[in-house]
Amino acid sequence: MSAALFSLAVMIGANAFQETWDNANAAYELGNYEAAAQGYEQLIASSVVDAGVFYNLGNAYSRGGHLGAAIANYERALRLDPKLERARENLDQTLRQTEHNLARPLAPEWEQSLLFWHGGLRPAVSRGLAGLAWVAFWLALALRQWRAIRYTRIVAVVLFLLAGLFSLSAWAKYQASDIAVAAAKTVPVRFGASEKETVRYELYEGDRVRVDEEQDGWVRVNTISGERGWAMARDFVRVGPPYEAFQGVARGPNGQDGPTGRTTENN
Repeated sequence: MSAALFSLAVMIGANAFQETWDNANAAYELGNYEAAAQGYEQLIASSVVDAGVFYNLGNAYSRGGHLGAAIANYERALRLDPKLERARENLDQTLRQTEHNLARPLAPEWEQSLLFWHGGLRPAVSRGLAGLAWVAFWLALALRQWRAIRYTRIVAVVLFLLAGLFSLSAWAKYQASDIAVAAAKTVPVRFGASEKETVRYELYEGDRVRVDEEQDGWVRVNTISGERGWAMARDFVRVGPPYEAFQGVARGPNGQDGPTGRTTENN
């Protein structure tokens, strides 16, 4: 593709994004929250990954009565931008409207032990720090080969360890999240992956769980308290990535400023 055609494609894509964004914002302002949500979902389906879009989508779902989808999208926004306090406030506010206000499942033990410090970093920051640490490590090795300077070996070892930790942080942040949010009013959790199995307990809309396993349209879920069981995958919104659309808008329902452009109000 020539440079001119590439520039034209970029311009068309930017115009399409802006038009969809503006239409979704306008629908939200008019109180048409389902149309707003569909607009934001269209952006996500077009591979737009942006904390502001997820944040607005969470607001639209919250206003439209889809608490589970709202919570999932606030989680997505915070995954991309842990310092987006407006999303955190709206998440807490939406959780208070749920039946259980179930706490978010903890990260795996290895992540809690090795990466306890990276919660406030954006994925791009972890990736950038990893790149800088690797460059510094190789420069330290090159310097040691060029001239014997005291403590160069120690500096190289420290840089190697830092590069490894930042790389692990970036990997963890870019991996698919196994957190899912109940999107139906009630979700029966059974002893096995079949509707013939006995119900072990029930989840309510907005409850967050960790997915341990998937099998033929079923997921084995685990709550923060360690309660396990099997439930139908269609009753959940996965936080992701990948970022999947919530299908409840088509079926009907069962404020703040954002980081980019105009964002919606939810308080």
